[in-house]
Amino acid sequence: MDVGVFMQTKQQKRAEFALEQIANFGTPVPSKSVSFIVSTPTMLLMNGLGQTLAFLLSRGIDGNEGKVFNIIKEWLIKEQFVPEAHNLEFLKKFNSLDQAEYLKAQHETLKLLEWLKRYARAFQAIEGKN
Repeated sequence: MDVGVFMQTKQQKRAEFALEQIANFGTPVPSKSVSFIVSTPTMLLMNGLGQTLAFLLSRGIDGNEGKVFNIIKEWLIKEQFVPEAHNLEFLKKFNSLDQAEYLKAQHETLKLLEWLKRYARAFQAIEGKN
């Protein structure tokens, strides 16, 4: 067996990506950011991925919403649901996915957000201690 070649499971890839991305929120992760990250999967389930992406982008690119938007966008590009593009073009291409691909992208995003939630809680700032 070649020691230089190894395979990662999809779960490992999601976990690795989420761990890299959680640093965008600071270390430790502020409680306000943790609350937002934890609420995002519920928002996605209630509104769908397309509306969630539009909401996140509408709230600005510098805050928690923009950071989560960019994480989801980067993951969907990495997973080849949508080609790399500026935000407007990205949303246009995302909205043109057929229903099966859209649902697959939404499912994949939910799984990624579960890892992001776990890491946000793991690295959460404890008020009064940090």
